[in-house]
Amino acid sequence: MAKKKKKVRNKARDMFADYYKTNKAYSAENQQRQSEEERSKGLKNLTYREKTYIVVIVLGLIGIFIKYVILR
Repeated sequence: MAKKKKKVRNKARDMFADYYKTNKAYSAENQQRQSEEERSKGLKNLTYREKTYIVVIVLGLIGIFIKYVILR
């Protein structure tokens, strides 16, 4: 009588495969949703953080302009 070989499961591979499949489906769903919304480019659809970055950059440029052009 030969012993049956125990089926070995590669749990790490299963986890990575599931992670890959889930993220692939999630990304496809997001792309589809964004294409349906057709988010227009411009300042209207910026997040609070993006608006804050733009304000900081503009204030910095104004400061540089004042320092090097007006207050020479």
